[in-house]
Amino acid sequence: MIPDRRPCTNIKIDNFVVTIGYHPDTGAVCEAFISERGKPGELNDTLARIGTVISKAIQGEDLDDIQLDNILGELDTWTDKLA
Repeated sequence: MIPDRRPCTNIKIDNFVVTIGYHPDTGAVCEAFISERGKPGELNDTLARIGTVISKAIQGEDLDDIQLDNILGELDTWTDKLA
């Protein structure tokens, strides 16, 4: 299990930001997210889903068990923890 708060690096690519999160104890990459800066909507929802699938793969979760419809609900919970 990774802690709720982790160090990260933000990489700006054109109008997008790639966020790479690191485990604070090991320094290993444990998540990756992509967003279009300042643009809410369907593209950011899809990018959030992609980032969640990538992050779960990095964390060693079984991708066959991922319910894509539930991912945005997980992201809402994760975002609420950061607020």
